[in-house]
Parts: sequence; structure tokens; C-alpha cells
Amino acid sequence: MKRVAVVLPTYNEKANIEKTIEKVLEQGKNLPGWEIEIVVSDDIRSSDGTDEIVKRLSLKNKTIHLLKAQSGLGVGLIEGHQYAALHLKPDVLAQMDADGQVNADVLVRLVKAVDDGYDLAIGSRFVEGGENQLTFGRKLFTYGASLFCRFLMGPSDISEFTNSARAFTPELFQKINLKRLPWREPTFIVQPAFLHEAILAGAKYKEVPLVFKNRLEGYSKNKVFNYTYDVIAYCLDVRLKKWGINFPLYKVSRRAKTPVKFGLVGFTGTVVDFIFYKIFIIYLGFPPATSKGFSAEIAIINNFFLNNFWTFRYRKTKTSLWQKLGIFNMVSLGGLVIAVLIVKFLHLTYGDGFVDLGFRKVAFNNFYFFATIPPVMLWNFTMNHFITWRNQDD
Repeated sequence: MKRVAVVLPTYNEKANIEKTIEKVLEQGKNLPGWEIEIVVSDDIRSSDGTDEIVKRLSLKNKTIHLLKAQSGLGVGLIEGHQYAALHLKPDVLAQMDADGQVNADVLVRLVKAVDDGYDLAIGSRFVEGGENQLTFGRKLFTYGASLFCRFLMGPSDISEFTNSARAFTPELFQKINLKRLPWREPTFIVQPAFLHEAILAGAKYKEVPLVFKNRLEGYSKNKVFNYTYDVIAYCLDVRLKKWGINFPLYKVSRRAKTPVKFGLVGFTGTVVDFIFYKIFIIYLGFPPATSKGFSAEIAIINNFFLNNFWTFRYRKTKTSLWQKLGIFNMVSLGGLVIAVLIVKFLHLTYGDGFVDLGFRKVAFNNFYFFATIPPVMLWNFTMNHFITWRNQDD
């Protein structure tokens, strides 16, 4: 009797786990000669009683195992596979989400592909017979992320990079370079990264169709904006290494994620500021100074809400939304004072000259404006990091 060990990573999946386990075990009838073992790798932060349900089920069925893993999807998957490889001695290692989004019948196709001689089988929504039943926005994200991975990271003949339904040999798992794989990061990047490392390890792979639908119960924990950021950074990192440039872009981008997001918000604020500045002058007849005052405040409000609901979204603070808006305005006023002082100093020092670029002359005041951006951004980020959205867990 051959054995497949299916790892189900969980985080607050009380509403789904029992039904998911039941559906996975039902696939045994379509896998004659195979025994299905299930390892539920439950996040230590999971607090809704998922582990108690699994413990109860494991008392009735010895093929169900509970593992309490450290935090993060990647940790849950890797520690689950390590546990299965060590204690269950499977012929095939498999993994699926525990939220009911993937029809469990894909397990049969995954196992059969590995049994046919492939090292790695990948469940895919984008091959013949596959189906993506998510909402339009989620469809756009999954397709775009996989397309980005396909053409920037490769290989180009894989169509699905981001979902969890996979099966592989224990031998391939042993070849995966875990030191290079970002499996301890609190992000979903482990999915495309694992595929990349499997390819580097020489995997012979095949895609099989799956049906991907909305969750059975609960809510999705896939943070789309953050995942998009990680996918872009990781794929660019891989592409740089293929070009022989060994710069740790992904690691740097992870450490600098908050400043980068803050900078992107600042850029959008500059665009908003400029657009309204021109609108007030051209269409409402306001003088430039008055227009700048109104447009700057609109930009400040734009930046505040983007930072509150994106850049610092997960900061736990004790201040209300309106208190934070007031603090943010004060901080922005400080940045404005810094900018004015810098421009004043540079103007007094270098005057109103021009730089001749050959095809046109550029006024010194343009350079004065851009010279204010780094120090003002540093001021705004530092003050907002430590005051406006300061972590207050206690």
C-alpha cells in the first residue's frame, strides 16, 4: 500500500477544517492502492478552536495528525512536510488549502501525476479542464501574478504559480534549498518561491487541472496588495540573479516595505497636489499661493487615508482616526516648514539662474523643489512611524 501525506496549513479554520478533511479522505476511493494521511499544520496563533476539532477527529481516525506550527503559511507548509517525511514515510507529499477553495478531487490527479514519474505536480486553474470561480478582482490578481511570474521568473510553460495544491516526491523535497527559500517570511510568497526552488532542484513537473472557488466559510487571509508587492520584488530578485547580479533585492524590499509604501503614497500625494494646484489656478482663478494652500491640504488628506489604510494598516494604535488625522497634519506642516527653509537657503545661495542642457534651459528653482523631497520624506516617515501610527500593543 502506497501512502500520500497531505499537509493542510490552518489559521482560524474552525468553520472549514472538518469538511475539508472529510472531502480529502473521500478521495481514497479514487486512489486504489493508496492510503491518505492528513497533517493539519495549525498556526500557533490560531485561536478559534481549530486544533480541538482536529484532536477530536484524530482520536477516531489515526490517519489524521495535528501539528502546532510557528506562525506563517510557509512555516506551516514546510514544518508540515518535514513532520510527514520523518514520521509517516510517504511515497508522495501533497498540500492543499484548508479553506475549501480548491475541489479536493485535484488530489487524485496530483498523486497520479507523481505516480506516473513526475517529481512535481501542480494544480492549475489555467490549463484545460481547470476553472477559476473567484470574483473578477481576485481573478485579475491571480492571473496577473502568475503571468508576471511566468515571464519574469519562469519557466514559461507553467501557467499557475500562486495556489497551494501541489504534490511532489520526498526526494525532491529533500533537494529544496530551504536556506534560500523565504519560507519563514509572514507572506504568501512561499508558493511561487517553492516552485522556483523546485525547478532549480531539477524537478520534472506537470500541471493538472483544478477548480478554484470562493471559500466555504470565513474570510480570505490573502492580503492582495502586500502579496503583489512581494511577488514583484521576488521575481525581480530572481531575474537579477539570472543576469548575474547578486543583489538581495527581495530581502531588502521586505525590510524596506513600509518606507517604500510610504514613498509611493507620497508620490501619489505630489501628483494630487499638482493637479488640484493647476485646477484652482486655471478654472477657479485662485492666486498661486492660495491654490497651493488648498491643494496641499487635499494632498495631505489623500496621503493620510492611503497611509492609514495601506502603509500602516496593521499598526495597533490607541488614537482615533481623527486624532491621527490631526497629528498627520501637524507632521506635514513640519515637513512644509523644512521644505520652505531648504528652498530659501538654496535660493539665497545660488539665486535665480538657469542650467543650460543644450536643448533647453532649466531654472535653478526646479532643483530647489526636488532637493526638498528626501529630507521632507525622511521627516514625515520618521514622525509618522514613531508618533501618528506608533505601535501600542500594551
